[in-house]
Amino acid sequence: MAIFTDEQAQAVVTESSYSWKKNCVKVEDGYLKSTGMVTNTRIPIKHVDTVVYSYNPKKPAIVPVLKIIGKGTVLCEMEISTEHIEAVQDWILHVVDNS
Repeated sequence: MAIFTDEQAQAVVTESSYSWKKNCVKVEDGYLKSTGMVTNTRIPIKHVDTVVYSYNPKKPAIVPVLKIIGKGTVLCEMEISTEHIEAVQDWILHVVDNS
């Protein structure tokens, strides 16, 4: 499935991955993996409890930060552009709920 809007760059979404530009967040062998410009991570899905994002208005460039949380600890932080942050958050929460 591909998602297109006037404000959003092209994203390709499947059951196992969410990709945009040169970035990809995917589920592979029980791990949540991210590659590309956002960050490179590998987190066991079973340890992910929830996903939240926030903005830090004190930074010069206001870029939202997606935080993957497990057992009350931030396991990973990813800076993701505003046009994709909510879609990536929803996709990860869907993956966690279905694992």
